[in-house]
Amino acid sequence: MKSLYILLFSFLALYLNAQDSLRTNFTFAADASPFAFDGYSFKMGLIPKHIPKTEVSLEVFSMKIPNMTINLNAENADKGWQENVNNCLALYMDRKLGSNRSSFWGGIGFVHLNHTVSKNNEAYDFQQLEYLTRINYKWFPFKKSNFFINPYIALAGRQKISGNNGDYALSPFLVISSIYLSWKV
Repeated sequence: MKSLYILLFSFLALYLNAQDSLRTNFTFAADASPFAFDGYSFKMGLIPKHIPKTEVSLEVFSMKIPNMTINLNAENADKGWQENVNNCLALYMDRKLGSNRSSFWGGIGFVHLNHTVSKNNEAYDFQQLEYLTRINYKWFPFKKSNFFINPYIALAGRQKISGNNGDYALSPFLVISSIYLSWKV
């Protein structure tokens, strides 16, 4: 499944390489972190022609949460827990903060996550919502290319909405950072 997403993403990026600032634009991106942690990521955004400094996007992803992140919560540290985001659906809305092609963007996000946590022979499934405040930078390193690098940092408020997490302690806040590899078409 991951290979199919990569293939489709690569094909769309190569096929749709033209840009016209007087029309609605789309962005396609993959977040590097999920791929680095046994998962996948695909994000598609829309920049409407009537409000060209606003982007609304949807992302799907999954990943294994790194032990370093699990250990940030002292109640879980070094107890052998593993956490997986089985699947996720995220909605983001960002506003361009500058006037240059490469510029900062700020925004919000709402994320629904399906988790599984496990330790020894125990496994628990639960769902969380995350409410994000985020800032990111869209950097176009090549003048005539629609490829851009998009690092971001977000503060996430987290709330369990269903399921059982056993004695795995949930953190109410989390700082999230990563980088998207992106194309604008």
